[in-house]
Amino acid sequence: MQNIRRELSIRKEEANNILSFLKYMENSADISRGRDLGFDSTTVMTSIKAGMILMLYNAVESTVTKCLERLHEIIISQNLHFDECNEKLKKLIIVYYENVKEKSSDIHSSAPYILEFYQYIKGNDVFKITYKELSRFYSLYSGNLDSKEIISVLDKYGIIFEERQSVLKTIKDNRNKLAHGELTFEEAGRSLSVPQLEVMKERTFAYMEKTVYSIEQYVNNREYKIL
Repeated sequence: MQNIRRELSIRKEEANNILSFLKYMENSADISRGRDLGFDSTTVMTSIKAGMILMLYNAVESTVTKCLERLHEIIISQNLHFDECNEKLKKLIIVYYENVKEKSSDIHSSAPYILEFYQYIKGNDVFKITYKELSRFYSLYSGNLDSKEIISVLDKYGIIFEERQSVLKTIKDNRNKLAHGELTFEEAGRSLSVPQLEVMKERTFAYMEKTVYSIEQYVNNREYKIL
């Protein structure tokens, strides 16, 4: 998980740089010269603030995705038979194959997966579902990650993580309004202050560090497996 932590640190530094720029601009005499230079300084500042929301949400979703990709790689490397998986992981596997069957265009295209599942249940095969493959037929989340959803996603693997953080819901809601065109960047950023963004940034990255740690503990304790 060290690479994930390293990337999370880079994303935090990017957010710090944006916030430093916003603080500088708010206290700069040059900000009033925007119209002289052909742009509206206020609109630019509010749009950058809204951009911070996208940056924070991307840090959340990217971190969760990379953690799950790595988690699948680790589980695959263990050559686990179905009966060796914990109960939550067994349910996730069953749901995956059921979704494959439902989303396949016909019985012929789903037949290889049905045979694969049959061999897996019989104990003749081992866990080999990558996170990318899982996501093709069973999306655990899609643009809707907040702390409640993260808790739910991790629970599907049997990862016990119960900490909530309301800031993530605020970020998710604003991100979705921007993505769906319900708000312009200027509108979304108008209600945000630099101190508010500072708090959102600190709480977001602290939460994601705890998320990574909980997954790391799950891996270290081999909780994906019935011991």
